[in-house]
Formats: sequence, structure tokens, C-alpha cells
Amino acid sequence: MQPHEHWLARAEEDLSFAQLGFREKYFSQACFLSQQVVEKSLKGFLLAKGRSYPRLHKVIELAKLCIEIAADLEALKDDLKLIDEFYIPTRYPDAIPGGLAEGLPGAGEAKSALETAATVLQLVRSRI
Repeated sequence: MQPHEHWLARAEEDLSFAQLGFREKYFSQACFLSQQVVEKSLKGFLLAKGRSYPRLHKVIELAKLCIEIAADLEALKDDLKLIDEFYIPTRYPDAIPGGLAEGLPGAGEAKSALETAATVLQLVRSRI
């Protein structure tokens, strides 16, 4: 298995678990795992294209690197800004003050995060 395939396999596993979390109403976890899906997908994409990836978790920064390779990924940037908001506040009760304006994410945010995660994973797979 190629290194990028390991990243995409983990992304798929995270997406499945995020979907399970959503069905069971664990919306914060669904949002966090959706962020993980996007992060791992983008890192896998970079590896598949012969690039390295920076050791960071901000998906918007990873997306900028991916857009240099595939400009059509630019359309995802607005959705990725929301995904970035889920990395820390969904995991720590004393996270960044003002991180999420309404407190923990609800069903709407989780649904949106899941849709974005699935879209990113599918787009990445189609470009490799």
C-alpha cells in the first residue's frame, strides 16, 4: 500500500465513524471526525502528487497547497473554514474562548461537516 493510501484509508474509517456518531447524536464527535477526514484526505492527496505536507492541522492551509496542484479544489475553501473551527473546540471544554459562537455544534453543523468531509474525500479520490 502506498503512503497516500494509508491516509485515505484512515479518512474513510473516520468518515464511517463520524456518520455513526451523527446517527447516535454525538454531534461534536461527528464534527471533529469530519475535520479529521478532510485533513487526512488532503494530506493523502499531497502525498499522492509527490508532495510533502506540513505538520499542521489547519485544513485551510493544507487546501492552499492542494489548490496549487488542482485549482478546482478552490471551490471548497468556504466549507473548509467551518471545518477548521471544529478541531479544538469540539474536544476541549476550555478551548479557545469564542471558538464556536453558539457553543457546541448541533445537528445542522454536524450534517454540514459530514457532507463536506464526504465531498472532499470523494474529490481527492477522483484526482488521484
